[in-house]
Amino acid sequence: MAFPSSSAAFARSSCGYPDITRDWLYQRDLKTRYRTAFNGDGYGVHPSTTSFTMHEEAHTQAGKVILDLHLLGQQYARGGGVWSYRWTGLAGAKVCKPGYHRYGAAVDFTRFDWGSGNFVDTAVHGKDKRLYMRRRYLAVVATFRKHFGTVLHCNNDPDGSHWNHIHADRGRAAVAMDWDYQTDTTIIQWAARDLAGVKDMAIDGDFGPKTTKGYELLCERFGTEAIDPAVSAANGRVWLNLIGRHAMSDKAAGAYRVNESMQAEADAEDD
Repeated sequence: MAFPSSSAAFARSSCGYPDITRDWLYQRDLKTRYRTAFNGDGYGVHPSTTSFTMHEEAHTQAGKVILDLHLLGQQYARGGGVWSYRWTGLAGAKVCKPGYHRYGAAVDFTRFDWGSGNFVDTAVHGKDKRLYMRRRYLAVVATFRKHFGTVLHCNNDPDGSHWNHIHADRGRAAVAMDWDYQTDTTIIQWAARDLAGVKDMAIDGDFGPKTTKGYELLCERFGTEAIDPAVSAANGRVWLNLIGRHAMSDKAAGAYRVNESMQAEADAEDD
C-alpha cells in the first residue's frame, strides 16, 4: 500500500497503516542498530542489531539510500579505496505521535558505517572541523534527498531537535528541487560552501543573492548550466549524484562534470 498524500495522512487520527518490521535495509546482511547512548566523544553507541517497524514504502526507499551509499563507497571512497557498506544506526521509525512517524513513513538515522573506521555519525560529523567529514555527511544528505522529499539534519533543523540525527520522511516524494523548500536550498548552500569554497555561505535555507551566486558557481564547476534541478526530479538527481560523488571522495567541485551517461542514469532511477 503506497503512503497517502500529506493532506490525507494528517486528516486521519489512526496510526494503523500497513507496515513491516525488519532488522536490515536493502539486503538482509546490512543490519540496523539502535543508538542507546553517546560516548565521551559525543559519538552514538549502537551495541547490537535491532528491528524497526515502518511503512513498507519507507523501508524500500531507505534501502535505496543504503544501496547508493554502498556504491559511493565502492566507487568514490576518499583516497581511492573501496569501501563496502556494513550497517546503519537508527534512533527510531514508527512511533504513534503527531507527524509522519505515526504512519511509519519517517525514519531517524544516526550512523552509516562502511567498516575500517569509515563512517558518518550524525551527532558529530555534520559540523566537524574536518572538511572531509563535513563533506561525507553532505554526501549522505544528498543521497537521502534522491529518495525522500524531506530530509532534516544538523543544517536543516527547524525545531532544534535534529542536531544528532537525520530525519527522512515520505510526506513529500523525491520530486524536483524547490528553492522555497529548506531541504533543497540547504543542500545547495552546503555544497557551495564545502565543495565550491564559498566560505562565508550561510546554510540557512534562504535562496537569496549569495546562494544564487553559489548555485551559479556550482553550475560552472559541474557543467550543469543547462540542467535545472528545479525542472524535474531527474535533473535534481543529476545534481545530487554530482554532490554525493564529490563529497564522498573529498574533492572540490569540478573534479567530476556532468556527461550523457550521468544524465541517462538519473533519468532511469525511480523515485
